[in-house]
Amino acid sequence: MSKNQLRDMLMVLVVGVVAPALQAQQGKPLAKEAVLSALTGKVDTKKAKVGDTVSAKTLNALTLLDGTAIPAGTKLVGKVTAVQPKSGGTAELAFVITEIDRKGATALAVRGVLEAVAPEPSMSDSGGSTNDLPMGAGGNKGQTAGLTGSNIGGGSSGVSGIQPGSAIKGVVLNATAGPDGAPELQSTEKDIKLDSGTRLEIGLMSVN
Repeated sequence: MSKNQLRDMLMVLVVGVVAPALQAQQGKPLAKEAVLSALTGKVDTKKAKVGDTVSAKTLNALTLLDGTAIPAGTKLVGKVTAVQPKSGGTAELAFVITEIDRKGATALAVRGVLEAVAPEPSMSDSGGSTNDLPMGAGGNKGQTAGLTGSNIGGGSSGVSGIQPGSAIKGVVLNATAGPDGAPELQSTEKDIKLDSGTRLEIGLMSVN
């Protein structure tokens, strides 16, 4: 058997074993579109640690595929899964949403991954939308939405959605760099600081 044939066999084996395992870890899409939300606390690669809590609130109402209604203002809770300060070379930050806290109902366990991120709109932004902000290099709608099977756009009503990828200057969204193939924010220029109010598009999946 030649080296090329052996290499091809190994590639087939890796794809056949790793890809299904990764898909199983990611779960099934819970909604047709990502949920637009805003951070309710700060996350900074200078200070954050793996396991730190990440919290946000939904800005638009969302209906899951099973008919479950998620009203605007619903709390999302998650955790930091990977972090590295700029002092370590490249600043890196990854987090997942693990729970939807519904008022008057049992919390819903989910796997929510970042599909888009943008600064909080300033008062001078027309209509309060981040759609006019430049998209950072790296990450695109096909890459990020493809991970969760959801569309990016912030829903059919309410607050406008944000562009796919990263709209934060000097920060890119790598669609598959984080733990378990989840998206990861990266910067070779500075530490990554997400202030309260930072806009997020979160793709929701089931927990297997």
